[in-house]
Amino acid sequence: MKKSLACPLILAVLVAIDQVSKLAIAHYFVNADMVLIPDILRFRPVLNTYLNWIASIIEYKTPVWFMIAAQIFSLAIVFLYYHYLSYLWTQGRKFLNGMVVFLTAGIMCSFVDVVFWGGSLDFLRLFDWFTFDLKDVYLNVGVISALIFCVNYYLKKYSKLSKEERRQTSILLWIRKCMLSSARE
Repeated sequence: MKKSLACPLILAVLVAIDQVSKLAIAHYFVNADMVLIPDILRFRPVLNTYLNWIASIIEYKTPVWFMIAAQIFSLAIVFLYYHYLSYLWTQGRKFLNGMVVFLTAGIMCSFVDVVFWGGSLDFLRLFDWFTFDLKDVYLNVGVISALIFCVNYYLKKYSKLSKEERRQTSILLWIRKCMLSSARE
């Protein structure tokens, strides 16, 4: 398989797994309550209509339009961050690709949840602390991939740069360079 098709294919598979599992749960297991790992993990479906984790904690019903705007903004930040980190260090591309695939899958699953489900069908309960779904796992894997990239970049490249070379890696300088080069074209 071509490398250029691998990331979109993996992304589509992750979104499909999330949504098909939610359809199956909504159809056949909506009232289930099962212990998966005693005192640690339960299968207990619940529709979270607060639309995000912070709103769930404070019991605030987030407007749908706000969540969609936040998702679009998040996608833009993910892709901007990906291109900036790619500019800094090409050797960590696998972690960056993982970051983009998993974060994009999580954001897309969130969009589908908000638009078509009216909330997120969460079904895994951890320690009686919170309930989550595959989308949340995807988002966490994406964030962990970004952190691994940043730690590797710092240890293998950034820490060895001179003060002037470090200044040249500034995100503001990178944005200016990109804007100037695209404005000239």
